[in-house]
Amino acid sequence: MNGKKSSLPVELASLIAPGRVYSGKKVTAESNYKKIAVSIQKEISVDKSNDQLRYVYQTDEGMISLDAFELARTLFFHNRHLVNAAYTANGLAGLAYVNREVSPPTIIFPDSTRYPVSYLNTKRARAHLTWLLLEPDARQSMFGIYHSLISNSSKVAFEFEPPNLVGWRLQLSILQKTRYDVLSAARIENVLDARTSVNVVGVKIYHPKSKTPLESDNETKRRRSVTLDVDIDPDLDLGEMPGFGKRLHIQRTQGFSFNVTGIYDTTLVDNKETKKSTPVFVERDSTEQDKAGVGAPSKEGKAQEFDPVINQDSDTIVESEQKPHKFLMFEQVVKELGQSNGITLRAVKCGLFPNPQNNSRVVFQTKDDHKLRFFVATLEVNSANIVMLEADTTSLLKSKGASTLILGLKDDADLNFREIIQNFSDSSAQWRHQYIRERVNYFVSCNHPRLKSKGRLLSEDEYKEKWLASIKVKLKGLYVDPFGKQHRLTNTKG
Repeated sequence: MNGKKSSLPVELASLIAPGRVYSGKKVTAESNYKKIAVSIQKEISVDKSNDQLRYVYQTDEGMISLDAFELARTLFFHNRHLVNAAYTANGLAGLAYVNREVSPPTIIFPDSTRYPVSYLNTKRARAHLTWLLLEPDARQSMFGIYHSLISNSSKVAFEFEPPNLVGWRLQLSILQKTRYDVLSAARIENVLDARTSVNVVGVKIYHPKSKTPLESDNETKRRRSVTLDVDIDPDLDLGEMPGFGKRLHIQRTQGFSFNVTGIYDTTLVDNKETKKSTPVFVERDSTEQDKAGVGAPSKEGKAQEFDPVINQDSDTIVESEQKPHKFLMFEQVVKELGQSNGITLRAVKCGLFPNPQNNSRVVFQTKDDHKLRFFVATLEVNSANIVMLEADTTSLLKSKGASTLILGLKDDADLNFREIIQNFSDSSAQWRHQYIRERVNYFVSCNHPRLKSKGRLLSEDEYKEKWLASIKVKLKGLYVDPFGKQHRLTNTKG
């Protein structure tokens, strides 16, 4: 990978990040560089002075050069199956079928697929796969890797043409400034905002192994399954060959995320239901460590199949099955808001606050004995991504007043959102406004209307009308600069 003679199996492409030292499959050391977030404005040139190409872009932080392989690693090589798709002639077409005759399109994996269904458990991973399959620029760029390999088989240098990155926002580790006053990026730490020409909501992904587990009954408990007699954390040995029937060993690399703007609410469709069973773990006769190898499994192989992946950090909201009447009112308000000019509703959900990480128990002290719920809606307002968030504090045993928080989250919106709701649980069911401001570009609190007007109780329709009008006033001063940051025309404190 240094452009000369050293090499590694292509299946390990997702691991090969500059500045990292591995022992087996684990990172033992990592070079620390200054990290910055940049918005790409245009492509300037391609630096061909070395064997490994570097692409030079103009950004809001000056000119940046990005290594071609590091671009491909973070854009495409998220797991072994995507790596193999990039290096085969049929590429993505051999991975899954896209049905474009329905709206929105659906993605269908064949019954014979070896693509693990677990790779589709997070919305980031589903959105990334959808981007790969639906965005023509991404497909063409990925196919260019195979085309370059065939056309330049005698070269070691990695060549490909990345997709159009104008408008994208990246978090980079900066190595140094070159003699031409160009910042050289060592690593792409996160794709904060991947712009796409495809705007779709509700893409469904069909996988033959997608199942909804049912609660075990007594009969199932008596027929407990037996786990395979293999290590759950085997040593990586590049000389070992994976064998049929061995458990797949997945190594999830933490800390990287790929966030796509324009693709919302991709869902994994349940094909069937299965009953849960309790596994019995077989004691091993030997303490000898198992091995994990790379490559296609074979009959003679004895190792587990090793598959490193990135972009798999958990990002799911635990939704509440029981939705209070107040959520139904919230849902009706945001749906009507989504019909306004310049506003598009992307999703609305009723979630459960996470368990506190301290001794606070307030989120469990509710009138209906369910954990405290929150309501969240994601909207696009004048090209800005906005989150409306509200805690159902009226359901607490000690009921509190409520307000609707309107947030423009900073880069890595999912992480910042999870931290905000976690802090609420840890803070005895209170919003800490300073904590929130540190994680947003835009924050305003919208109080609920009073229940009475001119001495009489408002009807539900009147209440929702006043609530909607109040939210519209709060959103009116929002605008977006050319780099996608949200601002207020006037200073409004949350």
